[in-house]
Amino acid sequence: MSHTLATIVLAASGAVMVIAGLLFFRHPRWLLTWLKGMAVFAVILAGLYVLAVAVNLTSYRPLVGMQTVATISTQRQAEQIWQVTLQSQGQIAAVRTLQGDQWQIDARIIRFSGPFRWLDIAPGYRLEQLSGRYTSLEQERSAPRTVIGLAGGIWPDLWQWDQQFNLPFLEAVDGSMTFMPMRDGAVFEVKLSSSGLVAVPVNDQARAAVQFWNQ
Repeated sequence: MSHTLATIVLAASGAVMVIAGLLFFRHPRWLLTWLKGMAVFAVILAGLYVLAVAVNLTSYRPLVGMQTVATISTQRQAEQIWQVTLQSQGQIAAVRTLQGDQWQIDARIIRFSGPFRWLDIAPGYRLEQLSGRYTSLEQERSAPRTVIGLAGGIWPDLWQWDQQFNLPFLEAVDGSMTFMPMRDGAVFEVKLSSSGLVAVPVNDQARAAVQFWNQ
């Protein structure tokens, strides 16, 4: 905010406060009624916000420290076509087909502060999408890509709103991880903390894929 705009805003605010004070002495009942109305309106808005947070929490799982949130296994079906099995925590395994050479999982993370932190509400997460990518730049531009949604929509979507409007007492974090290589028979564990996702190779095929990819 520029000094000119700040001067205007501060001057207007000061004038409003002075006028409100004068009105209080002249018409105290009117001002008290207005203040009560504003207080009630603020309580209603706060209640709606708390309800929106409660609704959003139903689509998130609690996140406490570093924990394994999913297991990914890949089986080669054809050239650059893979059967990917996603076993999320506490859910039935989902089998999907990805095209490309690498896979990635995106997650949404919500962290709380202020009154919500005082209530000891743990951060929440939800797995958002599973996608594939080609290592070839030419293929990445022209070949079909696979993006699979893992979560349904919710309204109001506070994670999205916080990205746009910076909501109070809430922080929306993008939990995207780096792309990982796909190899026949490879198994990875997807671990998540409040700062993001990381994939850990579990078996020899996964470790060999990562080692070859890093060369």
